[in-house]
Amino acid sequence: MTEKSSEMGSFLFNRIFDMKIFNILWVLILFQTTAVAQNPSEDFLGSWYTYGSNHRFSERISVTPYAELRFYEPSSNYNLLFLSLRGNYHINSKSTFGLGYAYLDIDTVFEFDDVPHVIEHRILEQYTYKHTFSKLNINHRARLELRFLEFSNRNELQNRFRYRLGLSYKLNNTFFLALTEEGFVNFQDQVFHENRFYVGIGAHLIKNVQISAGYLKQHIRKNNLNRIMVGLNFKTDHRKTKLKP
Repeated sequence: MTEKSSEMGSFLFNRIFDMKIFNILWVLILFQTTAVAQNPSEDFLGSWYTYGSNHRFSERISVTPYAELRFYEPSSNYNLLFLSLRGNYHINSKSTFGLGYAYLDIDTVFEFDDVPHVIEHRILEQYTYKHTFSKLNINHRARLELRFLEFSNRNELQNRFRYRLGLSYKLNNTFFLALTEEGFVNFQDQVFHENRFYVGIGAHLIKNVQISAGYLKQHIRKNNLNRIMVGLNFKTDHRKTKLKP
């Protein structure tokens, strides 16, 4: 086989593989959108707007601020504000332990008429592990959450565990496909109360800055919600580079 034929064969293989990945993602989207509406919140195509960043200060330490704003509709009918700050200890290049705090202001009027507003203070502990397979980046996140909920008539402590599998497939130097699947386990009643499936596309705008947009299917308390998710993320690295001798 000539060198030119070999290159052509490699190109065709990569294109076919890319199309297979793309088709699989669309099949998953269609599978996730077959639920029948059960309450008013399911009749709306809502939105989640996210901002995340990671600031690396040393080989071991980084800080991750995060913000999230949710609406029952694309840009109106407020649902939730999420603000968090997490410190991370990098065990090695693949494993990280994190400890953080989150504040949530939640309006659940579409879901629970008798509980229209909830404030939550959250302590979270998490472990992440990442690795690669060919052009596929794989990320595992296990998180434990202590949730201090302030209802209008009572305060409540809840605990839960969540596991997220994240996949990212590089299309070229600019664009990538992303897919995540996350399950939640309550330590109270209604043990398996939430699941989130996301598929989308992202782009590296400039060095260390990326945007993403996609579809999120959220199963929560027997409700099936359809959401558009738009995110902005950037990183900074303040580690001192070692000078070559």
